[in-house]
Amino acid sequence: MNILVTGGFGNVGRSAVNACLAAGHRVAVFESPSALKRAQAGLRRLLRTQWSQCSFVFGDIRSSEDIGRAFAAFEGGPDAVIHLAALIPPTSDRNPAVTEAINVGGTAAVIAAAKACPKPPRVVLASSIAIYGDRLADFWIRATDEIHGSDTYSGTKVACEGLLRASGLDFAILRLSFVAWAKWLPLDPLIFSVPPETRLEIIHTEDAGRAFAAAAALPAASGRTFDIGGGALCRTSFRAYIDRMFRYFGLGDSSFLPASAFAASGFHCGWYEDSDEAERLLGFRRKTLEDYYEEVRWETRFIRPLAALASPVVRRWLRGMSPFSPRSQASRSPRLAGGNSPARLRPSTQGRR
Repeated sequence: MNILVTGGFGNVGRSAVNACLAAGHRVAVFESPSALKRAQAGLRRLLRTQWSQCSFVFGDIRSSEDIGRAFAAFEGGPDAVIHLAALIPPTSDRNPAVTEAINVGGTAAVIAAAKACPKPPRVVLASSIAIYGDRLADFWIRATDEIHGSDTYSGTKVACEGLLRASGLDFAILRLSFVAWAKWLPLDPLIFSVPPETRLEIIHTEDAGRAFAAAAALPAASGRTFDIGGGALCRTSFRAYIDRMFRYFGLGDSSFLPASAFAASGFHCGWYEDSDEAERLLGFRRKTLEDYYEEVRWETRFIRPLAALASPVVRRWLRGMSPFSPRSQASRSPRLAGGNSPARLRPSTQGRR
């Protein structure tokens, strides 16, 4: 098959390209020029691998002309488009108008280009667990549950799904859960937006890539919406997750952060009741939560001893970063304290696509 991957330099994008190439497909990658600048060193390494077989097109996802060039990478157009290009939190929260233009406008441009092809391709859309909203109390989730936009990002994903369903194109929609990759650092103030008791069902980035490759190729995926998660062996709580992560970074467990340091609500995530259904059809799972933790342990093997020495300082620094601590709230400007709840500053569950 000929498969176009938009946003191919992102975390899940790279995994999707790898999975498509491993399955023997021909791949074209569409990315923004700014992404090329950020990824130059990594791209040089990739081009020494199977990525040397790919075609590359750089442009603006909102531009019909640029998207047209990407579709023209294959004579007659692609057989499938894996559409991952989007702004995700926290970037998506900074300028809602730009996020709307890129996420929704970009999806509209992809749909228009697909419909103009002599043989319109299947469009596989990356959506998110964020569209289910806060499921802290009701954490079991199915694809038939109500969806709604609770912030800029999730609102655009709801809109994108609607555009694709109304397009008349062959499609598949993949709602990703918490995408995990070993390079993620837990030293980010956005962790405080997640209530500690939040349930997480991670999906390893490589498994997410395999899910997209399968959804692009399998006839049985046509017209389907899938909840993509790692299943029972990838379920945990956010508190247990950061306990493990902090240990690998030489900080001990997370008990130095009290529950009051975290938001009490307002985040998404949960456990997918129907992710096994997606696995039965798409066959994408290879990694468990323990596999992911082992990758993190390996990635941090050199910095852990040094970080352990500095752990008292780092712990104090992390406690001070919480926007919910009395000290942090006292130091905030009136505008932030009154107009922008810290709970809106959310980490992405898309893993920097």
